[in-house]
Amino acid sequence: MSSGNGEAQQTRIGIMGAGAIGLYIGGMLAGFGSLVAFAGRGRTLEALSRGLAITRLGGFKIELKPHQYRAGDVTTLAGCDIILFCTKSGDTQEAATELSKVVNPGTAVISLQNGIGNVDTLRQCLPECDVIPGTVPFNVVRMSPNAVHCAMDGAVLIGPGSSSQRLVAAASNSPLAVEVRDDIDAVLWGKLLLNLNNGLNVLSGVPLRRQFEDPAYREVLALAMEELLGVLDAAGIQPAGATRTSPRLIPKVLRLPTWLFRIVARQQLRTDESARSSSWDDLVAGREPETAFLNGAVCRLAEDHGMRAPVNRMICDQVGRAFAQAQSPRLPGRKLLELTRSAAE
Repeated sequence: MSSGNGEAQQTRIGIMGAGAIGLYIGGMLAGFGSLVAFAGRGRTLEALSRGLAITRLGGFKIELKPHQYRAGDVTTLAGCDIILFCTKSGDTQEAATELSKVVNPGTAVISLQNGIGNVDTLRQCLPECDVIPGTVPFNVVRMSPNAVHCAMDGAVLIGPGSSSQRLVAAASNSPLAVEVRDDIDAVLWGKLLLNLNNGLNVLSGVPLRRQFEDPAYREVLALAMEELLGVLDAAGIQPAGATRTSPRLIPKVLRLPTWLFRIVARQQLRTDESARSSSWDDLVAGREPETAFLNGAVCRLAEDHGMRAPVNRMICDQVGRAFAQAQSPRLPGRKLLELTRSAAE
């Protein structure tokens, strides 16, 4: 990553957490001229020393050479103007503490993580930084240590902040879409609604498209979503969708007959057979599950308001068992629906 006079005014972008999302977004920016630095470890750094391959739904492909970006430990991010924080939720505090030792005051740190609560943790650990909420509402699969595939369409959504438009400008040279949303906090709750399927994907053991073909799996997801919506009502929180679709309509759409569901949700189903949830990737990689920050967040919010969230609690428990056994139980849709209805009684 050169620092010649011609590049002096370019926005320097750091990626904290070089997993599937971090590699994809950083790679898309680097591949189209942005100055990008990846902070990673072990196998990822070794892989990045050989290059980075990115593919997308529809046939897009780009192969980056190592000279098109920088990669190293957290010190590689020193001097970056914007840092995209892409670690797993369970690693937020440790990673933010590491970052605090090298980041400059006033640096924009944009959280692109799943779950609720990461932004608060970042603001506590990085009090002199401009921490901005964000979310990635599309699916990215890690095909190998240095190859990622984006299996869905969508834009990176970020909140307003001192450097939000700088990131939009940097992305404008690439096929990566970045949008600023004034209602980003509401969008994060809407994204959580969709992320409730992450654990279900672990329990089903099948790709997302096949899972959504089964009305029983869709019913379980609808019940989990309705539970969250009820808790949000009690908390006075109004969720917003990443698209024009109201989050409150999603459970109704999930319950449509499969032939009609395919028509109504055709844009959301525009994905390929490789698409699985990030929780599935965590299971395969032997990482800790993020369920505590997803379905577990529903349970905690429910408890705060004197309510129960038995469906989401059941999902947390079942996913915990799957990770403890290091394999998916591959529950058929009807079996998972039976467990769900039993838990809700």
